[in-house]
Amino acid sequence: MSPWQRLAAWLLISLGLEAVAYFLSWWYAPGRIASLPLFFLFTFVAWFSAIRMIANWFALAHVARPRHRPPVPGLAVDVITTAAPGEPMEIFRTTLPAMVQIRYPHATYLLDDSHRDELRTLSEELGIRYIRRDTPGKGGKAGNVNHGLALASGEFVAIFDPDHVPSPEFLDRILGYFDDPRVGFVQAAQAYRNQCDSLVARGAAEQTYELYGPTLMGLHGLGAPLLFGCHTTFRRAALDSIGGYAIHNAEDLRTCMRLYARKWKGEYVPEILARGLAPADLVVFLRQQYRWAHSVFDLFFRDYWRLLRRWTFYQGAAFFAVGTYYFVGTAILISLVLPLIFLGTGWGAVTSTAQSFLAHLAPLILVNFAIRRFAQRFLLSREERGWHLAGTVMLFASCFAHAAGLIAALRNVRVPYIVTAKGGSFSSGLTHVRLHALGAGVSSAAVLYSLWVGQPAEGWFLQICAVWNACMMGAIVWIAADQAGGQNRDTRLAGQQNPSVRGLADHPVVGNRSGC
Repeated sequence: MSPWQRLAAWLLISLGLEAVAYFLSWWYAPGRIASLPLFFLFTFVAWFSAIRMIANWFALAHVARPRHRPPVPGLAVDVITTAAPGEPMEIFRTTLPAMVQIRYPHATYLLDDSHRDELRTLSEELGIRYIRRDTPGKGGKAGNVNHGLALASGEFVAIFDPDHVPSPEFLDRILGYFDDPRVGFVQAAQAYRNQCDSLVARGAAEQTYELYGPTLMGLHGLGAPLLFGCHTTFRRAALDSIGGYAIHNAEDLRTCMRLYARKWKGEYVPEILARGLAPADLVVFLRQQYRWAHSVFDLFFRDYWRLLRRWTFYQGAAFFAVGTYYFVGTAILISLVLPLIFLGTGWGAVTSTAQSFLAHLAPLILVNFAIRRFAQRFLLSREERGWHLAGTVMLFASCFAHAAGLIAALRNVRVPYIVTAKGGSFSSGLTHVRLHALGAGVSSAAVLYSLWVGQPAEGWFLQICAVWNACMMGAIVWIAADQAGGQNRDTRLAGQQNPSVRGLADHPVVGNRSGC
């Protein structure tokens, strides 16, 4: 970020903070409360949204790109990927040759938990070291990785998910940062090559654009970049110092927490050096969101507070932001229910007109919009810029999964490690969107009821909110019906032929494109 860009960022952020204070001072004015329970619920949404906005703004103000350092020759490097039951062979026929073709000299490993002889044969043909353990599934991905590390000897190890295809220059762009002996891991940006397969894949990809752009670049500037488990490169000594890759459904986050607790440093490289597959199927996406929410909440409730004193302030703040992210599902559900209560009963959270509410909220909306647009100049690709409406739809789609994950974590429910399915085949998701259909129907009915009985004039804003909620929930039901009805037949057939590839134009070396 140039000095002028940093100055512009801080000016926008100062306006944003003033807008937050302006709204909250109005919200907490004496005599504002109309219904204490509803006021409490709306206050949770307001504070959750404000804290996340401010956190994103603060990260934006500290955006920094590391200066590339070429690696010294002769480093001992292992490049590994894992195989789990159910993952299609075509994924490995695409990824394994690309791993071998990484230019910097290295040893390539396939850690096979699926016990498939065809993977052994493919590995032998490519000159890949094949490892199969006797107790498949134990410890999930992390257990498989640790078993492989016990048989490998490299000073550095790069770990790939099997659907992420690396470019030949991957190690050349990564290894130089380990010239600092305190660096324990280097995380490269994640990107996808199949966001055109479905609206689900598009939305899933859009949800990552800001994270792997300005957010992680800002955390890098604050000395607190996070690792995300795929195409992360580790110093072997750093992993050994914490007992290996951490066993957990969120093994990447737990490993990062432990590395920082042992005072290792992380580096973030904001370059697209590999592309993978986002979930294209709605059911698969929702299951993934549930598992992620549960595992992140589990770490937040049980590991975060124990390790907090061993991190820097910014590292603790970064893990707090990650650990509380999935409360977004709870916030969406509250935003879904509050308009229904008012439109159905006339009970509101505060004593105010809609005009006064919007007059105090509008400055914050406008400034946040300006900051978000400014932040888009730090996205990894120009094709990633835009309104990201598909990402918003999929965020609404996830709200029930996030809430279920929270409840499961609070109850200490154990969720088995399940690899997220990839590819272009679609399943029937209609049974998984019954609550979304209910939300769309009740929101629509509430608007019609309020018009029929003649709600007070100030109810027009909540009518708009209910219509928006009905549209979001209705869009999710439509996506499920579309996939279940076979309207994606062409994409499905293409996925059956090769569910891991959308064509050479999507390969990170050949096309490097992200737009649809």
